[in-house]
Amino acid sequence: MKTSSKWAIAVVAVVAVVSVLVLMARGRGIDVTVERVQRDTLSVSIAVEGRTQARESYTVTAPVSGRLNRLRVEEGDAIVAGQLLARLVPAPEDPRTLAALRAEVERAEAQLRGAQAQLREAGLQRTQAEREVERRRPLFEMGGLSREALEQAELAAVVAGERLEAAQASAAAAEGTLAGARARLVGAESGAATGTTELQVRAPVSGRVVDVPDPSERVVQAGTPLLVLADTEGLEVVLDVLSEDAVRIQASQPLLVTRWGGEGTLSGRVRTVTMAGYTKVSTLGVEEQRVDVVADIDHPPAALGTGYRVSGHVVVWRGDDVMVIPTSAVFRLATEWRVFVVEEGRARERAVDIGRRNERRVEIREGLVEDETVILFPSEAIEDGVRVRPSG
Repeated sequence: MKTSSKWAIAVVAVVAVVSVLVLMARGRGIDVTVERVQRDTLSVSIAVEGRTQARESYTVTAPVSGRLNRLRVEEGDAIVAGQLLARLVPAPEDPRTLAALRAEVERAEAQLRGAQAQLREAGLQRTQAEREVERRRPLFEMGGLSREALEQAELAAVVAGERLEAAQASAAAAEGTLAGARARLVGAESGAATGTTELQVRAPVSGRVVDVPDPSERVVQAGTPLLVLADTEGLEVVLDVLSEDAVRIQASQPLLVTRWGGEGTLSGRVRTVTMAGYTKVSTLGVEEQRVDVVADIDHPPAALGTGYRVSGHVVVWRGDDVMVIPTSAVFRLATEWRVFVVEEGRARERAVDIGRRNERRVEIREGLVEDETVILFPSEAIEDGVRVRPSG
């Protein structure tokens, strides 16, 4: 019993000492960190991640089937328009293919002869129709011919002119068909004769090689992709954004890329927000609706290529003269936002109307005036009217 009594006395003593210390602290005030209300620039941004890609890319394919020599370029090489990329020996044609191509040429020649005959006939008919109009017009003026007869002659001349134009178009089409058939036949015959006719595959544009599926010598079919060229001067970023954030993003809003593997921040602007969303599973296993946002980088560094991962933020709003305080000063009570203001050494609770905010500062629309002092990170010990000792 004596031991229990001693413990009880000790507890009472500790509580008494703590109470005295609290009362002493309240007497001289609770230490708090404060900051003044000021007008400043406030920007609101959305954190984004994405990947780079070339604004314009070109897939170079095999023009014909045949044996492809080993490619002369590698990934990362800078290419100028017209530069030799590969050499390809077309596969020789079999006799049946050659016979079919020769028959195609003969058919095209016959079609051209028929089109030219129709063209000559249409020309003669138009000339005859125009002469008929010239003969009938004086008779009509002298009253020896009805207006209806003259109009019929004029209509016949117009129709003859339309037929001539149609015949000219048919003849031009026949000439093109014949030229194509002859070109195919010449290539097949030369390949069959020598077996070594070589085609040079050249770069269609200047750029950088970003993908070479297979650089080895091999047999390829017509249309097989050989390599991909990209214009890295026009680098863009495809951002993967939550759909609820994407509705706040608009074209021409600034993009700041803060993490891209190099030093400094890259600037750019949003070009477009795609209208088709898609479902993506997050790292936590949650299904999210995502939208692609495409932005241009103003001055992409040479070290930044296509398919690189980048992150940063899109500035969706900016105010240049806004009354702001740190977000750590505001707290929610029921349906109102409130702050503690320091007035004559005491904390005074006050309701405020807040506007836009970011992770550090919040806009104050009503409830505070410039140069007032607010308490940051108010603890449960801070109550309306309690004495405080500001610092910071």
